[in-house]
Amino acid sequence: IDRNVPDFGPMAYNDFNTFYLQAASSSSGGSSGSPVIDIRGNAIGMQTAGRNQSATDFFMPLDRVKRALQLIQENKPVERGDIQVQFLFKPFDYARRIGLSAATEAKIRAYKKSEVGMLVAETVLPDGPGYRAGMIAGDILVSIGGQIVTGFVQFNEILDGSIGKTLSVVVERDGQEIELQVNVEDLDRITPDKYLSFGGAVVHDLSYQLARYYCVPVCGVFLSQPYGMLPLEDAGEGVLIRSVDGHLTPTLDDFIRVICQLPDGARFPVVYYSLNDINEVYVYVAENERHWTDMDLFTRNDHTGIWDRYTIEPPQSISSNIGTAGSGDQQYLSENTVQFTVSSKPAVQQIIPSLVQVHFYIPWMINAFPVSRRTGTGLIVDAERGLVAVSRSIVPFELGDLSITVAESLTVPARVAYLHPTLNFAIVQYDPWRLGKTPVKSARLSSRRVNEGDQLLLHAYIDKKGLCSVKALVSLVEPMSIPKHTPPRFRSINADWFKLDTRDVQKYNTGVLGSISDGEVCGLWVSYIGDASDGEDTSNEYFYGMDARLLLPVVEKLRNDEVPEIRVLGVEFTTISLIEARHLGLDQTWVSRIREHSRAMRHRQLLMISRVACDSMCSGTLEPLDIVLEMNGSMVTQNEDFYAIYGMSSVKLTVLRNMKVISVEAKTDQDFGTDTQRIVQWAGAIMHEPHLAVRQQCRKMPSKVYVSYSAYGSPAYAADLAPTSFITHIGDVATPDLDSFIIALRDLSASEDGFTYVRIVGMDMIPEVISLKLNSHYWPTIEIVRDKSVECGWNRIHHDS
Repeated sequence: IDRNVPDFGPMAYNDFNTFYLQAASSSSGGSSGSPVIDIRGNAIGMQTAGRNQSATDFFMPLDRVKRALQLIQENKPVERGDIQVQFLFKPFDYARRIGLSAATEAKIRAYKKSEVGMLVAETVLPDGPGYRAGMIAGDILVSIGGQIVTGFVQFNEILDGSIGKTLSVVVERDGQEIELQVNVEDLDRITPDKYLSFGGAVVHDLSYQLARYYCVPVCGVFLSQPYGMLPLEDAGEGVLIRSVDGHLTPTLDDFIRVICQLPDGARFPVVYYSLNDINEVYVYVAENERHWTDMDLFTRNDHTGIWDRYTIEPPQSISSNIGTAGSGDQQYLSENTVQFTVSSKPAVQQIIPSLVQVHFYIPWMINAFPVSRRTGTGLIVDAERGLVAVSRSIVPFELGDLSITVAESLTVPARVAYLHPTLNFAIVQYDPWRLGKTPVKSARLSSRRVNEGDQLLLHAYIDKKGLCSVKALVSLVEPMSIPKHTPPRFRSINADWFKLDTRDVQKYNTGVLGSISDGEVCGLWVSYIGDASDGEDTSNEYFYGMDARLLLPVVEKLRNDEVPEIRVLGVEFTTISLIEARHLGLDQTWVSRIREHSRAMRHRQLLMISRVACDSMCSGTLEPLDIVLEMNGSMVTQNEDFYAIYGMSSVKLTVLRNMKVISVEAKTDQDFGTDTQRIVQWAGAIMHEPHLAVRQQCRKMPSKVYVSYSAYGSPAYAADLAPTSFITHIGDVATPDLDSFIIALRDLSASEDGFTYVRIVGMDMIPEVISLKLNSHYWPTIEIVRDKSVECGWNRIHHDS
């Protein structure tokens, strides 16, 4: 008994100024809160914690619990007194070593013969009542208000009954007794009772818990959820915001007063630091986001037990239409004209005016994309129309805020013009007028194939280091093979990639590959975010080069102000060798024809279908393991051979299937360069129609209501409504699509306890029923729909009353 509370770490809840009971009970996980009963049947403690490496468990005594219960039963407030000092129980031997006199020890032992130690001040919080009274760490507590105190039960009884009073506290320091006059404050006063949720981030006043752990004043705005518009993770855990837009923010009220005055889209500096290292200060230029999410202030209501929500309306927005071509705003043109840096290398100098930085902010976690912000290098392919090519690892879909930075000096908004369904590039567009007279240029795209052994220049922007250009040797050209991801996210398929033999090439997440002589662009350096390794928090990233020729069909359409209508075959290819094909039934006649066709090629191979996308136009015609031999009468052995289908509604294929050569006509899928156009947030989960990556990995579609994300702590998370689930029913109402899903939610009749049941099917086609507790107060139902008439391009609809 009378054990000090164990330390659970800086960002975990830690009890203090109380004893724990300790026993070797070896309880299992999930036992927290279980009662501890003595042999007479009395509850004497509550299971609170345990050690993973041993059978040791800790139980919290119930003296304060019993008091709180009695006050609640009497309809009285539960008040707690505190002096902002953490004490630890130390044995007499330790107390003597830090200055306990023999006389005081004798007095304590005479008061309580069974006593074995005393309370010692471990942490005295700056500016707290104990600190102001003169208490310091190492002081040994002797008495409070004339009563000798050696344990936490008596300590807490005195403080809880003395709120607002000044007590005489006697401590021993260096063998001398010192009497201090300490004011007892209400613990509720320094306990956060409200928090602000905005732009994906959550802030509140610094808690006494964290302040005690780091021995700092109970003052400051704590960033409890560093995400969205405040991704301040570079400082580590425990971020405190010092100022916003040049204004000090010592309290949450100060923070709200400042940020409420900032219009949507405004950029402002945020100065912050981490409790882990208070000596280093950081600054981040944030962009105010008020169009994707509400700014909600939640305040604790002790009468209802609910945190009341108040939505703060945004001020007048900054119009994104600062001006338009022909407005004659010469001042704007002058202020937004920048010059590029000068390079002594001609090939670098020629490409510099065609390079930009592309920034993308993702407000909602959809399509299994793992991060909320991405920045990469883009290539201007048409300066007159403001067209920029960039990797889809930077711009994975349309939902988000997009901007480009020119010459590291001028940032302007942009929009998604086209997303290629199977290749790793997107085309984004900015208003050229916004750049003023900045001398940007259209890049010259090479029509020559990239080959092994080619010498290229890799141009890429690196954060805080500017533009870098390094020589790179093409070491390998081969069909790309990127492993599928769980949950599925965009992967580039059915194309050749090339690797570079360059040191530290992976530090360039995206870039442009140009000729070392004339600056002509030969390809894009792109990336793909894959699965995280076992035990790692961050995802693996794959890097490769993509031939610039793949951009041309889309760019040419956009240059002619046409909507690119790209047709693709809804399959994924893998390569097999001729010898493998022979074992699968390919006869010698076909082998000889393929050898003759591939005479000039380095690799003799064939393309075999590894997956057929669910619901694709060819899903009933083509099958996995089909080996494609001819298309429209011409031999096909390379991914490049299929680029000709971009304008074809169907193709005639000769395939090897089940050891027989057959002919089939396969229809192609029409694609207009769009992606997810509608999402629904319900119970903390995000649903949308299955995107292409899901259809590529799923043979059957149980429903078009696909769960893409489940927020930690939400009802969906608690019910295990996990990503990759398809919702087929809400209660007994079928939900084959999002329209029926919304209707089912409107007509939902939950049981008295707030639960409803949901039928789901995983990608493994195993059905399951889960029970989900609704809570629309904290987890409302919101629909986000593509709407070009809205300034941000998306309309937000609230479905809760």
